[in-house]
Amino acid sequence: MLKKSGIFTFLLFVSALAMAQAPSGIPTGEPEPLELNLVNIIVFIVLPVIIVILYIYWRRKKRR
Repeated sequence: MLKKSGIFTFLLFVSALAMAQAPSGIPTGEPEPLELNLVNIIVFIVLPVIIVILYIYWRRKKRR
């Protein structure tokens, strides 16, 4: 049993290290911050807030 769990742990760590490597053929650079224009504000700020508010409202309505 201990041998099987040790092998599983080893394979888990090896696979995690293999997935964490950056691809060699793609150029990497510094990520740029999000541009704050109207479309990005609506998509990334307003819509998620509305979805969370509607979800909370729906859960409270469902509970009653």
